Amino acid sequence: MLHDAGDHRFMPETRLTRDDAYEEMASTYQCLQIDSLNNALKENGIDNASLRRKICEQFTFAMGNFHDQCWFDSEDQRVHPLLCFSSRFLNVDTSINDLGDVYAPSDSFAYHEYASGNNAWYFDEHNEDASEIQHGIFKGDDHS
Repeated sequence: MLHDAGDHRFMPETRLTRDDAYEEMASTYQCLQIDSLNNALKENGIDNASLRRKICEQFTFAMGNFHDQCWFDSEDQRVHPLLCFSSRFLNVDTSINDLGDVYAPSDSFAYHEYASGNNAWYFDEHNEDASEIQHGIFKGDDHS
């Protein structure tokens, strides 16, 4: 369903969905996290590649497990982490109703189960290079 977003453009309404497409999105996201952490470790003097890999493996497994199974208290309210993806950027002026499909974890997805494979992809198969993953910064002039 489409609706008027106020600026006379028609935007798809937000719809939370559990879809297998999430697995590729989440795996790619985790590979970008590994790349960011590995680069930070290098920039801070950790030259030993096996040590960096071990740190990245422990971090991605721990954070994956946290996303999959944990909760925390925030201002006396118990909350659970929920990482979702959308094709539109949620900017300060973007209506929450104009995001289109928002992908939540598929029924069988578990971040911690991808940690080992994604680290192998990054360190073994791609020699610590995630440049094949296209990504960028939202510039405010596009609606992707």
